[in-house]
Amino acid sequence: MKRAALTSACALLVAAASCTGARPAPNTPPSAEAARGAKEDGKASPRAPALGPPRWVVTGAAAWIERTEAGIDRSLTGGRRVEARGADVIARAKDTVDFEGAAAAPPWSAAPAAPARYVLWREREVFGAATWLGEARPLGKLPATVQNTFDWIDGVGLVTAAGVFVVSPAGGPPRKLDLPGFATGLAADARRALVLTVFGHARLTTDGGATYRDVSAELPEATELEVRGDDLHVLLRGEESRLVDARGALVSDRAPQGPRRHEPPPELDDFWPEDAAQSPLEAAAAYGMRWFEGDALTVTEDAVARVDLRTGRATALLALETPEDTCAPLRVKDGALLVCESRNRAAVLDLASGGRIERTFDLPDAPAWDRFVVADGEALGFVGPCEGPAPGSPADVVASASPTNASNQRSPVFCVRKGPGAWVEHRLAPADASDVVAWIPRAEGAAVALVALPVTFVHNTPRVTVRGALRVVRVGRNEPPLDITTYSSETNTLLTRALHVTPDGTLEGWLPSAHGPSNLAAVTIDAEGRPRQHALPAQTVSLTTSGRFGLARTETERLFETTDYGRSFRLVEPPPSGGSAEPMSCSEIGCQVGTFVRIGWNDGSTPAPEDTAPPKPNPEYQRPIPEPPLVRLACRYAGPGEGKRIPDSFGLGHTQTPIARLTPGRIGFTGGMFIPWSGPQPGGATGDAEVAYVPLLDLAAPIVRATIPLSRLGPTPFHPYEIRLGYVLDGTKVRAVATAGMGRCAASLVDDAGLTLPIGGCIEDPAVGVVHGSRALLVSGTGDRQAVSTVELPRSAPTPGRAVLPGARRELGLLHPPDAASRFDLAAGLRGKDPVVVAVDAGGDAVLAPLDPDRGTLGPEKRLVSLEGLTAASDPRCAPQPDDARVVLPFDTEIGLAQGMLHGIVASGSAGFAVLRWSPARVCLEAVEIAVRDERHEVELGAYDPPGTVRKLIARFDGKGPGKGTLVVLGFGTEVRQPLTCEGIVR
Repeated sequence: MKRAALTSACALLVAAASCTGARPAPNTPPSAEAARGAKEDGKASPRAPALGPPRWVVTGAAAWIERTEAGIDRSLTGGRRVEARGADVIARAKDTVDFEGAAAAPPWSAAPAAPARYVLWREREVFGAATWLGEARPLGKLPATVQNTFDWIDGVGLVTAAGVFVVSPAGGPPRKLDLPGFATGLAADARRALVLTVFGHARLTTDGGATYRDVSAELPEATELEVRGDDLHVLLRGEESRLVDARGALVSDRAPQGPRRHEPPPELDDFWPEDAAQSPLEAAAAYGMRWFEGDALTVTEDAVARVDLRTGRATALLALETPEDTCAPLRVKDGALLVCESRNRAAVLDLASGGRIERTFDLPDAPAWDRFVVADGEALGFVGPCEGPAPGSPADVVASASPTNASNQRSPVFCVRKGPGAWVEHRLAPADASDVVAWIPRAEGAAVALVALPVTFVHNTPRVTVRGALRVVRVGRNEPPLDITTYSSETNTLLTRALHVTPDGTLEGWLPSAHGPSNLAAVTIDAEGRPRQHALPAQTVSLTTSGRFGLARTETERLFETTDYGRSFRLVEPPPSGGSAEPMSCSEIGCQVGTFVRIGWNDGSTPAPEDTAPPKPNPEYQRPIPEPPLVRLACRYAGPGEGKRIPDSFGLGHTQTPIARLTPGRIGFTGGMFIPWSGPQPGGATGDAEVAYVPLLDLAAPIVRATIPLSRLGPTPFHPYEIRLGYVLDGTKVRAVATAGMGRCAASLVDDAGLTLPIGGCIEDPAVGVVHGSRALLVSGTGDRQAVSTVELPRSAPTPGRAVLPGARRELGLLHPPDAASRFDLAAGLRGKDPVVVAVDAGGDAVLAPLDPDRGTLGPEKRLVSLEGLTAASDPRCAPQPDDARVVLPFDTEIGLAQGMLHGIVASGSAGFAVLRWSPARVCLEAVEIAVRDERHEVELGAYDPPGTVRKLIARFDGKGPGKGTLVVLGFGTEVRQPLTCEGIVR
């Protein structure tokens, strides 16, 4: 929290001049609701101040760039450049495209009028602008999309999967930064900069990049860099840190001084918690209500906050006396309340008395229903009894998921607040209790129950009955135009305000609808119980509501608002962004729409904007296009294919007899597993798992089969839909190891089948390794935590289908590379007799580090030749050399297939591994497996490989001349193999 002390309840709840100890006047809503009956002694209650004309404001979700001397904040919000004073947008750039990111050149590198003082990017294109709102001119293209940005000695640094680039403020195309193994870096000024490598080493320059010195010993396990004031702050693993001061010296005996660069200055008069998940304006738009002096009242964690809607700051914060999980403010006839829910209770708090608990409801074993219902400005009700445990709905007698009533308010009893400390309980007759879909509280403890009978038309049943203070309204569940769904995917909410009752007894609001956008329909049920549905704007695809307010989005990205429960809609001026305008949440304060918040509602007093913008199609999701290969394998057919097929078999490839349909799963891209259904088993099923695979790098491509008892999965068997594999270099062969996914390990299946090395379970994905003597060294994991482990190997090869005794895996050490190191793929192998690890990025740049087989640590990096220079090992230029490192490299798209040489065959871009000999002078391909798609033998070409099938290309370059290859296509009951000749590598 930005201040240690919380403000007083008086400052939170009333105007500053009113802090006299007197109870504040009731605060009731404006316009129609105040006129509908919130009167005492013939006088209307005081109204909350109006919010003014609707306006778009910037929230904490914006990408903040800088603050000018005039106090104007510049940010990239929703893909567009804007300037804001406080929270209000005051200017925007005339952009026609959405940018994905932006950065300002460091001040020491840019003149005031530099043509690329601001750098922007979109997909792979980079743009430069002399001023923040000025024209963005193209500078060039990158080989991959931007992942991160940083200040560098001579400009803006851009990190991509294919390398690191620097954009000079003087303009020109991005320049590649030639620093081996660069993972992340940061410059404090024109002289001082620090680089962290993929293997966690640190290199410091104090002469503007002319020279670098290794400071890994002084900065062990450095993970993050930042600049505070004049200090370059280095965060180490754990809670330690170091500084590189203005003289370039490493300091450990003082804390960094000054604010963090590229973060907005701290708001000293903002009481909002720093660790809150939402900004004050976002919280106000989600569940706030109007308060005194044009402010809003909202909640965050265990506190109530008063938010200034002009500045976006929390001007007061009041901690609740008891911890609550969720809370929401509301307004009733006689004041402002707060409803909360914790694990075992729900509570009503009186805000006027500083959060005093007015009433509690016990919730042990309570149904998962909505907790409270409010008719804004009038009354509050609890979905359940006033005392004792909540009875279940009669509709849930057979099962909790009722097939006839899915409402989250299907309680047969309802408790309504009559006044401070006074509550009235209402119970439905048994004939209505099973079909109640909504409750609406009314003043003086009255209530209305809406009952949806499971009929199309209501016959021989009164539509409206009144019993004391309870009014029951009955409609047909499918009575035209209603279509109240019997199945609900909505979760229960703490506070709902979907329906309201007018003084003449008419119900208006929102009801669930099986055919409405967001499963909602705007309805009116007159005093006689006859329903009517109101039309939504044409082509509405989503609807977000809060009481009488709502925001609709259409297929053409237009927004429409309602302030009368959907009776009418008005066009809304779009946000200052060209991106998707998806409403996320709404309240009487406004709505959050993407990275913007719209404050206020137009009740008709402000003319709606003219609809002159051309229709904009709703952007649809598109599967990301894989990166193009760095190099391509040139292969051609060497003979006709040979195939086998057995009808009505659901095993992998051709089997002796048909195999009954089982649940298929994928084993890497080399095999499949078939496990019995969880229900009744088809004829012929054994109850065991059938495992079939093609041995790695075997040009004959035989299918090895094994039947493994499901008991090998342990006492709680599960269906492993996919078993991912790691790869270990073992002399001239490559062997697989099982990796864990989603906390599940099926190593016992593939270990006993003979496919994987038995290492005592699964290892974290991804994993690479090398056999060193009698044991395997494994490097596994990703991100900021990687492990180096070792395992003793069995002396004899396992027999497929027989249980194996794995060795004991022992962890040698942990590696803590910086987060940006995840853009590299790892390979492992031997250089001579010494184990090594190689890191390669999507651009082909590679570095090698020796791996200590006893301690699990990595030595200094050494640059290798780029993977773009790949050559077939059968080429005379690839004769073995002493400095060659022989490694196995898993990849996705780095190695592909030459287009047009294998008709009907394309690389899937999803998986592959290669055996390489790598040195600073050359890189040679010995063998490779690539997952492919074959349109000649596949029923249809989808975006993903179906489980239980194998489609791959195997190629080896063992001797002189062209390499040999095999195309393998295995499906359900079918198999095709075709010989290939691979002539080498093309670019």
